Amino acid sequence: MARLGSAVTTKTAAVAAAGALVVTGAVGAGVWALGGGPQLAVVQRSVSVSVAAGGEQSAVAACKSHEKALGGGYAVTGTGFATSSLFVGDAWLAAAYNPDAAPATLTSYALCVNAKPEFLGGVDWSEQAHAFHDRGNKVTATGGALIHDLTTGGPFAEAAHHASASPSCPGDFTSLGTEFRAGRTVTGRGVAPVPLDSLTTKSVFAGDAKAVPYASLNPGTRLSSGTFPLHSSENIVRQTRIEDPQPPEANYAVTLRPVCVRLKDVSVATAKVSVAAGGTADAAVSCPKGKLVVGGGFQFPAENETGAAEAPTRFFGDGWLYAPTDAPAAGGEPSGAKVKAWHVTGRNQQKAGLDYSNSVWIEHSDRETLTGNGYFDTHGRGPDDQELRVAPVPDGQSLVATAVCAKIDAEPTEPAKAPAPPSVSRPELPHALDPGPGVPDGTGTASPSPSSSAPTPGTSPSASASVPPGTTPAPGSPGTPTKGGPSRPGTPSQSGAPTRQQPQAPAVSIRQPSSGGQLRRGCEESFAATARTRPDDRPLTDPQYTSWRITGPNGPVTLGAGASGRFLVPLLPDGTYELVFTATDPAAGLTGSAEVSVRIVGCIR
Repeated sequence: MARLGSAVTTKTAAVAAAGALVVTGAVGAGVWALGGGPQLAVVQRSVSVSVAAGGEQSAVAACKSHEKALGGGYAVTGTGFATSSLFVGDAWLAAAYNPDAAPATLTSYALCVNAKPEFLGGVDWSEQAHAFHDRGNKVTATGGALIHDLTTGGPFAEAAHHASASPSCPGDFTSLGTEFRAGRTVTGRGVAPVPLDSLTTKSVFAGDAKAVPYASLNPGTRLSSGTFPLHSSENIVRQTRIEDPQPPEANYAVTLRPVCVRLKDVSVATAKVSVAAGGTADAAVSCPKGKLVVGGGFQFPAENETGAAEAPTRFFGDGWLYAPTDAPAAGGEPSGAKVKAWHVTGRNQQKAGLDYSNSVWIEHSDRETLTGNGYFDTHGRGPDDQELRVAPVPDGQSLVATAVCAKIDAEPTEPAKAPAPPSVSRPELPHALDPGPGVPDGTGTASPSPSSSAPTPGTSPSASASVPPGTTPAPGSPGTPTKGGPSRPGTPSQSGAPTRQQPQAPAVSIRQPSSGGQLRRGCEESFAATARTRPDDRPLTDPQYTSWRITGPNGPVTLGAGASGRFLVPLLPDGTYELVFTATDPAAGLTGSAEVSVRIVGCIR
């Protein structure tokens, strides 16, 4: 293009002016762009925050005013995993938990398009994925005996059948992805966060335009290592006994909601990489030419998870499989970059070579009847133990990255033009003074005015003002003629100009919660505030100019954006904190804030 620009002729410039090309720089400078107005594009808008050791943090990324958020994603640099990822108004919130002793960084991404596609309204949080789950092909009765445990008659009986969830979009709406938020399976029990091992969108059939979301959790917790009596070892590989109480990780759940949008020509593209045990790996998947990346996700498919009778469920004991990144952009890309691929970083915390903790052993004294006590562990407990299934941790596990690709049937939008600068009334100054007598060309010596009290034509009356006693007029100042040309016009008087009030910081107040009110950590609470510009008293509601923060022990924690909404309360210890709402006047660049003291109490413990 630089070569083309250097050879621009008069004829070429005329064609450009006719609309075939638009010259964005001077002719011959080599700066060209295709014409035709704005083009559809998907970009990522991102915000990063620090996540303290052992804590949880949230971050909110908002789109520009002329853009629409299609969804979003998250990235965790260091240890940790997402606990919530959802819309807050038209912005995207991600929250992450850091179980390690070192701090981590959370980045929230909003996937923004410069168009207004049609979203399905009124979609509710309809399904839960539970961390507590047993093998899918479990046998609960054998030899006339029934296994009574938490999966048959206990509080987790129903949860054991819902380890994953697939909320769907009705009609011709398709799912771009899935919102999820932290919760618990059984009320009244302790809960601790666990990572997702699947948050993906799949095609119903190959080449089908209908895509469905899928999510599952990986508790990384041994189900049971206790023994229980068996009348027969038949089908032992499909028997387990879930003892109570389970660790708090087993009580963790996420509630799901699909992001449903009406799109054209939808397909799902995938890319697979192997993640070594104890390591991490990156995967990126792009869309075919002519389609935009409008969503995405990841999945760790367990080898042979739904295969033969002896197939394992997912390994629960020696590590986690999860994605610390589910992002529409590569790490380090600046906010606002165009999305060309969906990027995922997967982490595998399993230890290569160890056995699965739910390997089944049987302790018995009579090999012919094969009866005794069954238990689940990584090694035998006695010399006569019979190993029925050995499942060593593999050297690596597959990570599948998914991208939802589509065409958006909507007109592209343009950024709103910046507001015109405030007008200041100023009398016009003359372009030049008439030369004095005897100076026809304005270059000779000016003749003194016949009367120092009479104003010179073309000057303000204030130009003849007397100089205060004891001062020396500066050259060219009012009343002081300059040699070699006409005298400089004096500064016109402003006495007759209308007075304009100077802009001030916005007037801001918090309506909800009230001072001293309670917020439940780990839960969504309602927030409301007002912000109005001064002196013209216009409301400020655009999320990109407003924010909510709580000042925690490790610094400010961003809750959300917008004058009102429901935001996730961070997992801060019980105590009193300052809640701050901030609003910025985009025209004046001035910022105002209000704060109230609130008390954070338990919701998820």
